[in-house]
Amino acid sequence: MRHRTSLLCAFIAGMLLTCGLYEIHSIRSVSPHVDDVSTLSSSPQSVINHERPLKGLPIEQEVNEGVHLSSSDTHHSEALVALNQRLKEDNARLKAQLSALQSNSGPVTPTFNVAHRLKAIFAQQSRDEVWASEVELFTEDFLYEAQLHDDITLLTSQCKQHVCQLNFTAQPHSGVANWQQVHTALLRMPWMKQFKTVTAVQNKGTMQIHLSLKTSSELGGEY
Repeated sequence: MRHRTSLLCAFIAGMLLTCGLYEIHSIRSVSPHVDDVSTLSSSPQSVINHERPLKGLPIEQEVNEGVHLSSSDTHHSEALVALNQRLKEDNARLKAQLSALQSNSGPVTPTFNVAHRLKAIFAQQSRDEVWASEVELFTEDFLYEAQLHDDITLLTSQCKQHVCQLNFTAQPHSGVANWQQVHTALLRMPWMKQFKTVTAVQNKGTMQIHLSLKTSSELGGEY
């Protein structure tokens, strides 16, 4: 009886052990991804460790690019400084050349008497009615605008193509006329800006003035 009981217990224990092994084997067979769970649980660390060098590459590249841009900016700044220096040198050289030209050239002195030439040109010229009439109106108002009409009288005022001839005389009561004052006041008139040549000849109590739209060099080739 005891022998049967022992055998029965051994048989039951064997069955239980076999069932336990079979269950474990079944669990592994049904859920083969259990090991994958362990792999996934460790994969974030693996991914992080793997991604750090990948993230590091763009950072290093960006740093290198920043250094490259800084170097380029430095080179660009140096080029601008060099260009600015060259411009300053060129400007100084041009100023020196201009100063030399101005000192060497000086005013052009005509080889003829400008007042006589204007008088001769005026005598031979025809009249530009529109321009001449306008300027003559200005000359007739000149003494009043300059407040010189009490001492000076405008005897004649006549213009032609580009030359005008004005004849002034001093009033008897004014004594010695200040012709320099008359000449200066005339040059200050706004309408006088159009004239390039002005001559004045004084003779006792009179003064004759010629005005021309041309320069003295241009007058040399006329008539």
